[in-house]
Amino acid sequence: MTAQILAGKPVVDKIAAELRPKIEQFRKEHGIAPTLAVLRVGNAFAAVSYAHSIDHQFSACGMGFQMEALPESTTTEAVIERLAELDRTDNVHGILLQRPLPKSIDVKAIMAAMPLAKDVEGGSPINIGKLALDVGDYFPTSTPSAAMEILKYYEIPIEGKCAVVIGRSAILGKPMALLLMQANATTIVCHSQTRNLAELTRQADLLIAAAGRPKMITADMVAPQSIVIDFGVNVLKDEIVGDVDFENVKEIVSAITPVPGGTGPVTTMMLMRNTIHAAQHLAKQMGTRGIIRWLPTLKSPRQRK
Repeated sequence: MTAQILAGKPVVDKIAAELRPKIEQFRKEHGIAPTLAVLRVGNAFAAVSYAHSIDHQFSACGMGFQMEALPESTTTEAVIERLAELDRTDNVHGILLQRPLPKSIDVKAIMAAMPLAKDVEGGSPINIGKLALDVGDYFPTSTPSAAMEILKYYEIPIEGKCAVVIGRSAILGKPMALLLMQANATTIVCHSQTRNLAELTRQADLLIAAAGRPKMITADMVAPQSIVIDFGVNVLKDEIVGDVDFENVKEIVSAITPVPGGTGPVTTMMLMRNTIHAAQHLAKQMGTRGIIRWLPTLKSPRQRK
């Protein structure tokens, strides 16, 4: 029997309906929409496409959006300087640093410099540390939070299940494992050095594919009736495909997210939710500093010299 398709659109529609009144209320009270600044280095096709997708979803909900591209030759120091400028900009409430960055840039140094109050992606070391300990106020990491939101919407239980995460990146694999453990799943993290990967993936009640390798999860690597969440976005022969061999795996598992149209749009809604929370918090801190000025949306990347 073919698997249930865990499409992202109904999840997006539900979240958008919940967020629009909050956006409208913020605009009335402060004269500006909650605004996200997307910063990237270079103009890789995938990054440009993702930024425009965010712009589209944000605009549809009445959010503010600023897109800016730094040249490929930008240094680590220049990126950190730009983050500091955005931190001082009152009418920017959230910052998304697009990755991957050029190899010449020190990603760890940049993430350490990410303004905590505007880290709506949830990827800074302090934010990840708070997530790991589940203490204090922190932004739920946007990409893995999308998986949790999809599972919640489709009423798929997590507690007590065996969850296998393929990938250990700081922005997806590791926080995904933390969120699953918080939800009381028994969690296994696999990576490029894992031996006998298929033996582990076949144990999964819930399989999270986040390795960035096209169609690496094949039909013989999944268990019948398992749930598969695919975060992969890969270009293969001019086609966007996930980390899962969708057409063959869907004939075995009970439910699966498609690529495209699965986790991606929901991730954007998680960014939106976090940006609204950041805007509300920053507005309280504004105090008597005055009305926030409107920052216009930039519909195309602006190169900085």
